[in-house]
Amino acid sequence: MTIRRDCLMTALSILVLMTCGIAAISQAAYGVETRPNIVFLLADDLRFDSMGFLQKFDLQTPHLDRLAQRGVRFTRSYNTTAICMASRAQIMTGRYEFSTGCNFDHGNLSWDLWQQSYPVRLKQAGYFVGFAGKFGFHVNREDGGKGKADTVQPAFDWWGGWMGQGSYEISENNEARAWFDSRGRQQEHTTYALGMMGRDFIRKASHSGKPFCLSISFKAPHSPYHTDPRYRDVYEGNSFPKPGNYGLDHAEHVPDQAKAGRPFSKGKSWLKNYDKTMTSYHTMVYGMDQAIGMILQELESQKVTDNTVVIFTSDNGHFNGSKAMGGKIYAYEEGSLAPLIIFDPRSDTKETFRTNDALTANIDIAPTILDCAGIEPAGGMQGKSVLPLLSGRKSAIHESLMLVNVWGTPASQALGVVTRDFKYIRWFYGTDGYQPAEELYDMRSDRLEERNLISSDRYAGDAHRMRLSYDRWLMRWAKEGVDRNGYPKYARLGDRTVSFDAQSQAEIRAMHPEPKAARTAAEKKADKATKRARREAAE
Repeated sequence: MTIRRDCLMTALSILVLMTCGIAAISQAAYGVETRPNIVFLLADDLRFDSMGFLQKFDLQTPHLDRLAQRGVRFTRSYNTTAICMASRAQIMTGRYEFSTGCNFDHGNLSWDLWQQSYPVRLKQAGYFVGFAGKFGFHVNREDGGKGKADTVQPAFDWWGGWMGQGSYEISENNEARAWFDSRGRQQEHTTYALGMMGRDFIRKASHSGKPFCLSISFKAPHSPYHTDPRYRDVYEGNSFPKPGNYGLDHAEHVPDQAKAGRPFSKGKSWLKNYDKTMTSYHTMVYGMDQAIGMILQELESQKVTDNTVVIFTSDNGHFNGSKAMGGKIYAYEEGSLAPLIIFDPRSDTKETFRTNDALTANIDIAPTILDCAGIEPAGGMQGKSVLPLLSGRKSAIHESLMLVNVWGTPASQALGVVTRDFKYIRWFYGTDGYQPAEELYDMRSDRLEERNLISSDRYAGDAHRMRLSYDRWLMRWAKEGVDRNGYPKYARLGDRTVSFDAQSQAEIRAMHPEPKAARTAAEKKADKATKRARREAAE
């Protein structure tokens, strides 16, 4: 009897193990996972209010509108450095620029910091990880030399990206392996191609038996504006409303340093022909919206929408004629504020077009993605997960954020701090005829930043508190910043308690970027011919 009972128990144990094994195989086969999938969508140079549902510029962005309707829009999300190379490195690592050491004229991301990035961590945790589009920065090899695409590709199971600015003709982006593997040298507008590649990845990933993370980094709507012929007529003949702070009259109060940098020179096209430039810019945005629609539709087709977190943002903002400026870079709202929409299907609220005005930033993207996957962030990450804001467990994750520009014309380099209530900007350059300048704006009543309150007696206490916050951020820079790529000097040059004249002249000279190698007349002529041919082909 005992023997028979033992045999029966053994048989039952084997049956249970077999059943569990079959179930595990079945789950792997059909992609059943408790951890959510993640789709991260990154625009390039998208102004925070360039979406149709906001009803500001008579725009069409139906797919982003639907995402905003179902998700949460964060209204105070900043790019702590408002330029693509620096911002994209921050997004991947959850660190401020002074801790990544990565920006134009400064240097690349180090190998050890790349190993702490969200793609590397996700793949280590068993996610099926894909990337397509403009990577936007380089990662040094383990030996310290400048890496190429093959340096970062091991972090991904699927790769359709390129390292630099790239082209709006996908077949010219030779590093985009996934495109060539599936379509050879087929020509296509890059924005539409990214929608196609996004669909390809989701189909592949949905049958991988793993949770997946897809990162699509668009080149659009970055200039030059090569619009997709499919959408040429979307805004034909349109006349667009202007921002409330459009034009030269709204730049009179900004310091001279702000007028020395690239945003002021790039404003010329927006002032010369506003409607034409808006048409080109937002036709690019419309093409991106259509590509996003392709990706979202594929999530539905593969029946994974209910377990997929979708995050949409931009690597920086864009002035579009505000304060007579174009481009980005500066700490002003139009340059640094980003659109941020997060759709988490696990949320049980039935509200639509929800907003959250807590301070958030590009450095929060990596910790948020890792939090979705149940992965602890790396110790050096200065960003924080926004999931507690989504769930209502927290009402704030940052008391203040530092806004950084240490690139470009030395006079235009500036540091700032933003809180829920105020923004403080210090233009610390004080030579060559410039005097250091300060700005203080009340973000509760003056989001257009029209009234500089730095000299107002009424706001003297607020100015004092913001200056102290700025000082604390410089202390963090000195403590947590990298010791390379020219960053340590800014903790000293930005010190408001030391006269700029008393600063090291060698460090002031080092604010200038390294001169580019001289180019021959023939090389310049060839470049112009190539650009002209591309423009004619697009017309």
